Amino acid sequence: MKLISFLGGQEDGNTSYTCGASACETRFVQEAICRLLGTVDSAVLFATEGAREAAWEPVSAALSGCGVATELVVIPNGETEDELWAIFRALENSINDGEEIVFDITHGFRSLLLVGFLSAAFLRTTGKAEISHVFYGQYRDDGQPSPLLDLTPFLSILDWTTSVHAFLRSMDAAGINRLANRTAKEAYLSGRLDAPEKLSRFARTLDGFAVATRMARPVDALNLASGIARDIDAVTGEMEVFTPPLVEVLDEIRQVGDLGIRRPEKDEGLTWAHVEKELDLIGFMVECGLLLQGVTFSREWMVNVMLLIRYGDRYTGWLNPDTRYEMSQTFGAAILDLKGSPYIRTIFTDWYMQLPCEEQATHLWAELSTIRNDFAHCGMREFPPRTTRMRQKAQELYEHLCGFFVVVWG
Repeated sequence: MKLISFLGGQEDGNTSYTCGASACETRFVQEAICRLLGTVDSAVLFATEGAREAAWEPVSAALSGCGVATELVVIPNGETEDELWAIFRALENSINDGEEIVFDITHGFRSLLLVGFLSAAFLRTTGKAEISHVFYGQYRDDGQPSPLLDLTPFLSILDWTTSVHAFLRSMDAAGINRLANRTAKEAYLSGRLDAPEKLSRFARTLDGFAVATRMARPVDALNLASGIARDIDAVTGEMEVFTPPLVEVLDEIRQVGDLGIRRPEKDEGLTWAHVEKELDLIGFMVECGLLLQGVTFSREWMVNVMLLIRYGDRYTGWLNPDTRYEMSQTFGAAILDLKGSPYIRTIFTDWYMQLPCEEQATHLWAELSTIRNDFAHCGMREFPPRTTRMRQKAQELYEHLCGFFVVVWG
């Protein structure tokens, strides 16, 4: 375990630093941390030139008395942005991959306190080091104990911020799932009577929805979204106590739940209500930047819609591979017919050609096929569209799907 600490104007007299039920009488917060923890092997002490002259020798001597090896790193005063970045790089370079770190920011003069705290957060988020504690020694000279405040839990605010952003913007809930499980585990191990019972399960549901959405598995995604809608009110109380950052984005999470609909049972079949939710999911995918997933699923959505037009609500054969193939081939035949080219008839051709929406459906399938092929063939085409245009094309496709749905269902 390595202590990272800033040197500053040291206190004049001893005080009793306390951490939990333990206490250490000393002038130096660094010594108190090492003695109270009992597991620190080395220390890197950061000091401006003035702090080095005032504090390096007595602090290093006190730490040597604890059996802790010390190293001095002289840093600038932090009066410019360049100097602050230099301090940040010095902090990062002083830590080896995989080390367990204790940060002490007691003497982080001026902006150094914030730089130290954010450096700890950065190292923890990137996984370069395990941050076991972030201490601030609240020195008192009135005879009262001076508590060592452990600010480590506040690092989780940044962890939650990153994880929530990843979920809402990129459909990645792995961070939320990991943090929720860690929070629940810590609450149980600490013996809290109000330890959360529903939080971990809810986080797993969020993660499952995100994975299913990224994999373009709409039936699974919508079914899991219905679980989010079902459980969100029950778990809100636990969020308010243990994961406040999730409370701040409840409205966004509820919007995910609004996508939900139960998985169609075999004997019930596909419904117009499910297809409508599928269309909402396509829009959600495009909004989250999951363009490949949204466009890929759009093709299957078109087949679903046409099967319902042909066979009616609650069609039980919607997953039959031969039926789906025939319907997709029918679209292709209609495109060839528009071009005046020969085509192979399918079991649906006569019916399809008589539909009032036939021309709109055929043009939409042609648009969809072009965009899908651009994605599916990874741009390996003679004249692929610019990647900067693909989001716009996906958004336009979704709008055309919505217009088509209004025509066929209202």
